[in-house]
Amino acid sequence: MEKISSNIVLKNTELTGVLGREKFDVLAGVLGDAAWKEYRELYEAAASLKVVTDYPVQLDFELNASCNLKCPMCPISAESAKGKGRKTWFSFDLYKEIVSAGVARGLRAIKLNYINEPLIRDDLPEFVEFARKAGVLDVYMSTNGLLLDKEMAHELIKAGMTRIQISLDAHTSETYDQVRPGGDFHKVVSYVQQLVRIRDTLKSITPLIRVNFVRTELNEHELNLFVEFWRPKVDMIGIQEYIKPPKASGEIGSRTTQDKKHGFRCSFPYKQLVITNEKNILPCCTFWGEHLPLGKCTGPDSIITAWRSEKMESLRRIHAAGEYWKMEACRQCVEGGKLE
Repeated sequence: MEKISSNIVLKNTELTGVLGREKFDVLAGVLGDAAWKEYRELYEAAASLKVVTDYPVQLDFELNASCNLKCPMCPISAESAKGKGRKTWFSFDLYKEIVSAGVARGLRAIKLNYINEPLIRDDLPEFVEFARKAGVLDVYMSTNGLLLDKEMAHELIKAGMTRIQISLDAHTSETYDQVRPGGDFHKVVSYVQQLVRIRDTLKSITPLIRVNFVRTELNEHELNLFVEFWRPKVDMIGIQEYIKPPKASGEIGSRTTQDKKHGFRCSFPYKQLVITNEKNILPCCTFWGEHLPLGKCTGPDSIITAWRSEKMESLRRIHAAGEYWKMEACRQCVEGGKLE
């Protein structure tokens, strides 16, 4: 068994977590040592289910309910998003209202996507810039990278994006075409490498750049090669367990996903909320969160109402006790992606 870092253990292809997590420390020098330390300590305390803050440490915004791919492990696709164009995009004015009030109440981090592709919005840098100027320390997103061209890379860096996570999920184009049909493996790889070069040329520490690998039966044989290739090229590598969604375009699972059932406790109800493009407030960032709506986002006060609701308190009690199975959506999230 090879020890990779303080949080990662590699045994054959059984790997879960974030390689390079220590790179977070460099952000303290950019964002302020005291403020960054306070944020990360609060985030870790919430993630460990030790504290319930007065306001979510993080908000995830689904600014558009659309994607340009049709991945078999995901319920959202270009086909399912037909008719959800610009007229359905999340309002920038409502976003500004929520963020401004949130920072005053304890908001520290924003993720600019849910299960959608955020770069479909060509005005995304405006959301980044506003949040950073409002006082949000950590502004990041996950993307499939297909729209992360040179111009967008420059704009996101200048806007102050803290982190960018690119989901590749493959080491070869053959596997990529199965996992992310409709994409372009070599294009995304070149865009990631270009992003690194642009950031370094601009002498910017941010954004930290991470590539993601969601382990499934289609790609897990390439995990070690993926890590070996990207480790010297990017700041972080995320290896994630596959969560089977309520609806997906394909039936796949993972043979090496670790068994979470024994003593599993979810940290999401302690640290963040999701706001969808339809203004639904959800308690977590997985597909199953849509089965546990907390209300509508009508303004800053609706966030507090949802955060302090009995539904959220119930979720916290269940997970604090390690009894996730008492909530059917949570049980499906934890157990639904397993292969027998």
